[in-house]
Amino acid sequence: MKKNILIYGLGVVTLFLTACTKDADDGNNFANLQADIETITNNVSTGSWVITNFIDSEKNETGDFTGYGFSFNTDGSLVADNATNNATGTWSITIDDDSNDDSDDDSSSSSLSDDNSDDDCNNCSVSQLTDVLTACSGWYVDKLELNDNDLEDNLNGYTFDFSADGTMNVSWNNDEYSGTWEASGSGNNIQVVITITDISDLEATWTLHEIELENGESKVDLRIGGDDRLRFKNDCTIGNFSGGDSSGNTSGDIDFNIFFASPADFAELSEDWDIISHSATKIELKHVSGGNGGTDLLTFEKN
Repeated sequence: MKKNILIYGLGVVTLFLTACTKDADDGNNFANLQADIETITNNVSTGSWVITNFIDSEKNETGDFTGYGFSFNTDGSLVADNATNNATGTWSITIDDDSNDDSDDDSSSSSLSDDNSDDDCNNCSVSQLTDVLTACSGWYVDKLELNDNDLEDNLNGYTFDFSADGTMNVSWNNDEYSGTWEASGSGNNIQVVITITDISDLEATWTLHEIELENGESKVDLRIGGDDRLRFKNDCTIGNFSGGDSSGNTSGDIDFNIFFASPADFAELSEDWDIISHSATKIELKHVSGGNGGTDLLTFEKN
């Protein structure tokens, strides 16, 4: 089973004086997904949960977890305890882009080139990226690679605030810098123009590669070709949107990510699960194997 957490390629950035034109349908869908994430997070992070169904490779292994209560903690830790033994893992909820790409791959430039060829932004739109960038303040540069040189240390302590009107404010110590951002295009061909005279390393036309949204962490990954890379990061959870699907069904657009390194029984739970349905007392998950196409099922119910 996969141990890595999948990430979602959403949005688009716009840097310049022109405001982005919003696509109402994309914006509403994005808001609905964010509202679902917030609702599910609030539900599962309260109380203790038990596994009432676990079908793994067509075998019913529910009994392996009899007596265990599962606590989905707000810090992202997942603790299973049966009063005698306990196992600790992690959990998160992310928007699903059906991508196996790992945006945290900080390896050689050839690997970045291969990584850049993946279709990570099939459903990206400028309005989605605008929502992401303007939802939180205090973005910082997590990764900057230019001409095979790692330059992110040059921007330690710099924070970036993006506005929907295309302006950008940068703070460092007691200094303030202004710039603009503008995005255009759609899907895997969204171009982001950053203009900020005081930080020339960022001034360029970048291609939006990916947006990663997780509980307590958000990232926007930009590329030029296969080698140059700029990634903004924010230690905030994006979910302050209204709307949502009142039926509790997410149609597989959200991943419920679980990871246990050990013991073996718990490691079998490590997957990027699709959410079938959710409520305040029950969440049903499924995972379709990429190998044989088999479907695993997992159900948690509140104690």
